[in-house]
Amino acid sequence: MSGVILTILTLLLSADGPLYDDRTADGLIRQATESSYNMHLDQARAAARDLQTKFPDHPAGYTIIAETYWWEAQSDPHNKTIEDAYYRAQEIAVQKAEAALKTGKYTKFEVLAYLASAHGSYARFQVTQKDAYFSALRAGLRAHKYAEQVYELDKNYYDIYVGLGAFNFFTGSLPAVIKPFAFIIGARGDRELGLQQLHTAMEKARYSRTEARIVYYTAMLEDKQYGVALSTLDKLIADYQDNQVLYVWATELFREQKKNLEGADYFERVYGRQIKRSPLMAKYALLERAKLQLAHNRKSDAMATVQRIKGIPGSDRLLSNKVEALEKEMGKG
Repeated sequence: MSGVILTILTLLLSADGPLYDDRTADGLIRQATESSYNMHLDQARAAARDLQTKFPDHPAGYTIIAETYWWEAQSDPHNKTIEDAYYRAQEIAVQKAEAALKTGKYTKFEVLAYLASAHGSYARFQVTQKDAYFSALRAGLRAHKYAEQVYELDKNYYDIYVGLGAFNFFTGSLPAVIKPFAFIIGARGDRELGLQQLHTAMEKARYSRTEARIVYYTAMLEDKQYGVALSTLDKLIADYQDNQVLYVWATELFREQKKNLEGADYFERVYGRQIKRSPLMAKYALLERAKLQLAHNRKSDAMATVQRIKGIPGSDRLLSNKVEALEKEMGKG
């Protein structure tokens, strides 16, 4: 009888603490997030589903699953199947977090943090995939409301600083055409405070240091601090060498500066670093090189780069589709 009582007490005590204090949960969260950043999405989803199995009433695993679909949508934009999968996963994550708040089984600030993250994820998806800025702003307000509650409950929960920092910087830097509408619905951010919060998250967050670096990169791009943005992105590319989405971001960075040929040279260097480690990633680097050459009206150079891609063994469906689309673009005119 005493053994049964001890088991019940152990379960109760473990339920009262934050999920990150559980060694198994902590390992699965780290595995899932790191795999997502490296675009190993099957591995990320497997770890997240293990987390769901072990903690079916906690929002962590469901929120992470939604993020994997955001990354997949980044690599294959406007794919309706991926979009639908994201929206379903994000809705479930919100429902799980709201239910967990009602039951009170898990630490409140942690559940609120995942609820903030789920709404923040939706805001980001609406901007990056749909250009739907006002729906993104409304979702961002919901995320910020929950993030502020987390901050009030535990100012040392540094993972929440990513959301706080993103909200403060971007609502504090809104274009003049949008800002009056933002103020009407209460989106008033402090740009400099946002940067401070992002730096704090990059230095001290448990799980969100990389996410903070990504948001900081976006902030520097928005601020037209291109040197800082490229340095930040270059380090991300070095740390997550299987993430071809980061290559696309780098291409956008060079194109915004009208430095297409400098960007083409950048990807030649990336190709050189990758060709022995991962021929597939080397081919993705050459794809971005060809896109930048074409953007600079160097069609013959772009065609030669495409032929280099075809001469390297190995491929995947996504790369083949992108190369085919680029060839169609080159064939116009």
